[in-house]
Amino acid sequence: MPSIHIFGKFVVKNPRNLWRRYVAGVTLLLILLIGGHVANTQKLQIGITNAKIINLSGRQRMLSQRMAMAAVLIHSAEPSEKYAKLLSDALGAFTSAHLFLLENATSIPRAKALYNAGAASGLDATVARYVTDLQRVLTLPRHHPDVPQILGQIEAAALGPLLLELDAAVAIFVMHSPLELSNIETVLKFQLALATFLIALEGVLIFWPAQLSVNRALLRVEKRSAQLEERNAQLQILSERLEHSAFHDQLTGLPNRKKLHIFLERMLEDRRIDVSGLCVMHIDLDRFKQVNDTLGHSVGDAVLQRVAEAMQSKMRSGDLVARVGGDEFVVVARLHGTNPEGRAQRIAEGLIARIRTPTVIEGNTCTVGASIGYVLPDQDMKCPDDLFRNADIALYEAKRVGKGVAIRFDKSMRSGMERRHALAQDIERGVDQESFVPYFQPKVALGNGRLLGFEVLARWDHPERGVLLPLDFIEIAEEIGILEEIESQIMLKSLDALVMLRHDGWSVPGMAINASGSSLRRQDYAADLKMALAMRHLGPADLTIEVRETTLLQDSDDKALSTLRALCADGFRIEIDDFGTGYASLSMLATLDLSGLKIDRSLIADLENQRSRQVIEAVIGLGKSMGLQILAEGVEHPHQYATLQQFGCDAIQGFGVGHPMPFSAIAPWIEEYGKCPELALGSGPRAAVGSLAHRRGSAAGAKMGRHGDV
Repeated sequence: MPSIHIFGKFVVKNPRNLWRRYVAGVTLLLILLIGGHVANTQKLQIGITNAKIINLSGRQRMLSQRMAMAAVLIHSAEPSEKYAKLLSDALGAFTSAHLFLLENATSIPRAKALYNAGAASGLDATVARYVTDLQRVLTLPRHHPDVPQILGQIEAAALGPLLLELDAAVAIFVMHSPLELSNIETVLKFQLALATFLIALEGVLIFWPAQLSVNRALLRVEKRSAQLEERNAQLQILSERLEHSAFHDQLTGLPNRKKLHIFLERMLEDRRIDVSGLCVMHIDLDRFKQVNDTLGHSVGDAVLQRVAEAMQSKMRSGDLVARVGGDEFVVVARLHGTNPEGRAQRIAEGLIARIRTPTVIEGNTCTVGASIGYVLPDQDMKCPDDLFRNADIALYEAKRVGKGVAIRFDKSMRSGMERRHALAQDIERGVDQESFVPYFQPKVALGNGRLLGFEVLARWDHPERGVLLPLDFIEIAEEIGILEEIESQIMLKSLDALVMLRHDGWSVPGMAINASGSSLRRQDYAADLKMALAMRHLGPADLTIEVRETTLLQDSDDKALSTLRALCADGFRIEIDDFGTGYASLSMLATLDLSGLKIDRSLIADLENQRSRQVIEAVIGLGKSMGLQILAEGVEHPHQYATLQQFGCDAIQGFGVGHPMPFSAIAPWIEEYGKCPELALGSGPRAAVGSLAHRRGSAAGAKMGRHGDV
């Protein structure tokens, strides 16, 4: 590079060497800054010291007078100990301050001459004599003959030479302080001027030559071209990253839904590929939400990454694994050989087994499952959306039949899905129109036939299909999140029925309603239930809540169990329905204040089987040991009645006692039942059954007294 001659010898020939001047300039500035800081610190320290000196010197005058007065009071006033203490404290402070002032006076010529330390005259000697006299006053007895003379010396010194010399010291210190600070300020001004000069010099010797070098370098075509090429390369890398981010999942690195759609669309359009050899699998993880909620999102993310790796390890080159949702994946596999359906089923089952393998993450053993719906393309499936839709329908079926399985799509599933969709719409309309009504099935005591109440069962009064059983609508209602509303309507109508029955004179002990886990997990369930009872002047004793055994399979901190515990505490009867089918934890039963167990009808139907009899006898024994009422469901035949009575069962319910009936049939049933103390179960040994129908004052009546026996 040619020399720069603008400032002659001050401008360097090679701008790369300017760093030396930068270092020198910065070093000098740092030195000046440090020096300025030191000077400022010194100025502040001097100001503080001078202020202290002036304050102490002024206080010495006051202390000298106070000590003189205290010396007089010691020998003339009572109590003398008080003034002796005052004099002793003041004497210590006076002596300490004198030593400090004497030390600082040595740096001030006039103050040094005034104090004249160590000489027979001067402020130091005057103070020494004064202190000596005061100390003598403290030590001599009160009536000692020398006391008047010493007090006279003290008073003379305090009002004479000592006071004058202390005033002179104050004046010297006050005059010296501004002068000392002025010297420091002069140094600071010099440092500021020098720093300003150095900054200007750096501008001339460093910044200006550097600017010229930069301007010259910017004109070089080669450098500009290199910069542009580098920028283009960076943009290319950034573009590739953005494209990858747009088409891949950030967590697992798998292709996302967009990439999957493009990939499958190209395969369907490629005539070289036999689409009949393709398989699209929609995979949804089972129990992932439980892992995510209990162990945290970091563990959940790690599980998703392990699952992604596991699926990729099972697939062949040319296949695609994509993540399309939170815990949803799609696999596009190429099937080879004959029997593509069998091949697809084996691949799907292999993926399920691989995903189900437990893995340890952050010290936690995590196990998740998978359900898979898959589709093999045909001529009716011409685009990716058709394949995704059909695979999703098959996945729904896999979830519905119990999870952990792989199911292939067929066209009948679509019609079933459409029927379910139409049924869901009908259910929503039925809820709006309150078409769901309660049916009532009686429960009676096994020993004496006494009516214990009615279980409330949900029925749907469909405008076209007639009265439908829960089997026809409960599953769909729960899927669309409307089951809680149905149960609420049934509960309110059943309470109204109880009120009307009692108003009409029938002595009905109470109603038993079924509560699903989703309803019990609703925050306001208990409060709404108690409010509904209070509005009808009913209480917890009028209502029994039946809960399916599967509700107790949840964790101990499940909201449904918390609600049940609260209801037990409020006095509600809680019974476990269909006991023997859900494998409820015995420890969970022990945590609830249950009122009863209902043995499932499937066990009662098989009473002739020895093993079934043993199971029922064990359940009854378990319930009795826990103080629970045992009720058997599905009792239809006399031999069932006799066997259950032999085992000690408390109550029965079933077609042998009474079918589920609408509200309008309850009163006729009670009237008829009261005429048949044998429970209409045929002949055989029976316990005496009290009459359920006797008139209030008339033998021809069929209604019970409001408080009659049941």
